Amino acid sequence: MARPITEFAEILAPMTPAAFFADHHRKAPLHIPGTPEKFASVLSWDGLSALLSQTGLWSSRSLEMVMDTRRLEPAEYCRPGRDRDNRDSMLAEFDLVSAWLRRGASLVCNDIDSLTPGLKAIGAALEQAIGGKAQGNLYCSWQAHQAFGSHFDTHDVFAVHLAGEKTWRIYQRHFEDPIAHPVFKTLGDDFHEAHKGPVSLEVTLKPGDLLYIPRGWYHDALATSQATFHVAFGVTSVIGLDLLAMLFERAVHDPMFRASLPRLDADDGRAVDRHVAGLGDRLAGFAREPNLIGQFKTFMDGFHYQRAAIRLPDDAVVERYRLKASGVGVSRRDGTWHIGTPRKGAPIPPGLEDQVRWMLDHPAFEGRDYEAAFPLVSAAQRRRLIDDMIGMRVIERY
Repeated sequence: MARPITEFAEILAPMTPAAFFADHHRKAPLHIPGTPEKFASVLSWDGLSALLSQTGLWSSRSLEMVMDTRRLEPAEYCRPGRDRDNRDSMLAEFDLVSAWLRRGASLVCNDIDSLTPGLKAIGAALEQAIGGKAQGNLYCSWQAHQAFGSHFDTHDVFAVHLAGEKTWRIYQRHFEDPIAHPVFKTLGDDFHEAHKGPVSLEVTLKPGDLLYIPRGWYHDALATSQATFHVAFGVTSVIGLDLLAMLFERAVHDPMFRASLPRLDADDGRAVDRHVAGLGDRLAGFAREPNLIGQFKTFMDGFHYQRAAIRLPDDAVVERYRLKASGVGVSRRDGTWHIGTPRKGAPIPPGLEDQVRWMLDHPAFEGRDYEAAFPLVSAAQRRRLIDDMIGMRVIERY
């Protein structure tokens, strides 16, 4: 099984994150060709079938169907029932789902970014790099059947292509930074057709490809092979309106904002003008308060989905490790750090030499000791190095 992608640089490869942020992030669409192996850890046809076979996961909210741009009504592919929380729901009826699939209907699986380790890893990597919430939806469609007409999204899209081929057309950007508000979400098909402008990029995605579309850019897609699917990770970041919500809560505690405004006929309305201007000045003062700024930074830092993971039985017992190999050390050769004996060694990936040296300096240690020594290293990164060191027979569990 392929190792899950855990770093933003792996998602973008061969492009670097620095180049992405300089030239494309929030600025322009980007297509990065890849190979089938690149995203092999994310999801396969067998993996998708296994997920759909967990029928308790799927209702009209988590699974949608679209037939040639018409979104099917829940009653067309679901039946009334009780979900796993014992609530009334419309549960997917897979005999009906299969019948619609044979007719060419597209399948949309919502909020799947935490259902497999591969999906979770990419979502976490996007959140850490971009700063925001990454929500993944899967789109499975069939040749010559288009699920959605031309539209723009109110979040950035990272489309991870996993199977088959699909041709995307990117049109011009119409709105600058649209958001999930009725002003932008209730525009009809006629509006979109009239404002999408000419095609600025047309590309056929193949397995391993990545397509980035900033919010506000019109696009559509059509399957050009018999069967195809991709996962679109929508990344939503903190915006200025989030600060307004915090300012509102701050204003609740200020008597000036709780006071009734002057009458409109007082001083020919100039009293209202002065009061409103005073409220604006007071809001500006709130926005400069160190306390509020600190709270907003804390909000930004925590603006992501909780993606905690548990691995049994390891997480239920104290992790203990000890050196297995003897005479192993860290040395520098030709500008690269190596681990091994004086006669034989292997290169250490850049940035890991201190962690490797720490392990070799501790004949026996616990996982929590390693975490305490390198608190800025993520759990996934620590686990990967542990597994690599065990695979190299340098350390062992005991």
